[in-house]
Amino acid sequence: MIRKITADYLFPITRGPIREGVVVIDADGKILEIGARDQYDPSELEVYPGVIVPGFVNTHCHLELSHMKGKVDTGTGLLPFLQKVVRFRDIPQEEILEAIAAADQAMYEAGIVAVGDISNKADTADTKGKSPIRYYTFVEMFDFLADEHAQTVFDGYRQVFEAQDGRGSNRKSCVPHAPYTVSPSLFRLINELNRPGCTVSIHNQETVHEDEFFLSRSGGFLEFYRSFDIP
Repeated sequence: MIRKITADYLFPITRGPIREGVVVIDADGKILEIGARDQYDPSELEVYPGVIVPGFVNTHCHLELSHMKGKVDTGTGLLPFLQKVVRFRDIPQEEILEAIAAADQAMYEAGIVAVGDISNKADTADTKGKSPIRYYTFVEMFDFLADEHAQTVFDGYRQVFEAQDGRGSNRKSCVPHAPYTVSPSLFRLINELNRPGCTVSIHNQETVHEDEFFLSRSGGFLEFYRSFDIP
């Protein structure tokens, strides 16, 4: 069944907005053509108020932390946030999974069609396998610079990688968290695992504390490490 859908404005990717634009799709949702309303028989049009836009992309998501919504103070800066996330435990697994499913549904209802999701666990795998959203899962690894533990840490995250959904339109890869949390050995193991051409993400130089740490071995990261008994 061919549908011809129109709204006040249509925002295609290949050109500027079209006033009273029309998008023509087939039964599978494939776009066949776009045009203006006066090009079509009015009786064939589905007319809606508002705008028609391409699907949105959430480029950096932490779906597995959805249960923390509203429970972590905002505006505190990166380091207090990281400490809160690491110490936020003892949450019932059922609550975690329910929050993941609810967040996935909320994104879909908001028009999000693709997500780059950071994962440290396999909690999101089931939801991603069922979701209409396309997910690229970045299994994010860190060992807090403990080079001697790199292999053990890597083996644990490798299990997360294997559990995450990579079927259909979903994709996945292993990535380093940041220069201040990944040892040289863990960097090497990640690089050896990833196939050529896969997508990699990394946090880098997001705060002044990071520059202070690498340039002068000073700043907030020293206290951050001490809080976790990391020399």
